[in-house]
Amino acid sequence: MMNQYALVTGADHGVGFCLVADLLERGYFVFAGRINPEEKLLEQLKEKFPDRLEIILLDIGSDDSVAEMKRIVSEKVPYINLLINNAGILGDISKSIYDELDFEEMQQVLNVNALGTLRVTNALAALVMKSNQKLIVNISSEAGSIGQCEREGWFAYCMSKAANNMQSALVHNKIRKEGGKVVIIHPGHVATYMRGHLDRDAKITPEESAAAILKLVLDKELPVTEKPLYLDYQGEPLVW
Repeated sequence: MMNQYALVTGADHGVGFCLVADLLERGYFVFAGRINPEEKLLEQLKEKFPDRLEIILLDIGSDDSVAEMKRIVSEKVPYINLLINNAGILGDISKSIYDELDFEEMQQVLNVNALGTLRVTNALAALVMKSNQKLIVNISSEAGSIGQCEREGWFAYCMSKAANNMQSALVHNKIRKEGGKVVIIHPGHVATYMRGHLDRDAKITPEESAAAILKLVLDKELPVTEKPLYLDYQGEPLVW
């Protein structure tokens, strides 16, 4: 059996970390993109899987950081079977159109959530297409759906996820002609620290979300469709 290689961004904690852990258990060699060297969860995984986990400092909002990641990965492996663009930030969700909006912060959120995902995909698409899986999974959100939008704020997050969905479609349109596919996943309302504290109102744990995502994209053999699949973590289609 050929070696299987995966890369996951935003792997310090939460869903990203659990995706890395589950992929290692499945036998993958995993590149884990981390943003904060002070967090030590990945080091614990490295002790358990010293030969199959490569930790890379990766800021997807930075051209230079993504370029360095590409150099490291390209020198280490001949292809990437599975790219999971998981990294993202929330931004201010408290303001409505009548409030003073922080546009500089919005640009940062858009740079990470939309352009950051595209940066990483742009860097690794050729390696992904050299594999037998040819699979890109973009962790988006139901917040990126225009058709079912009911919020009155969350400007940066919702707009960035809608843009993320669009860039996913543009990439999918190109690579599906060569047997590749992009799958867009809403991970659910997960108990994470994206709001600066643990979201205790969340409905599922990061472990549950990650396990369901991998079961969906790796065990279900999703077809190559004309439009990229936009699904929640349980496989239910979302409205564009």
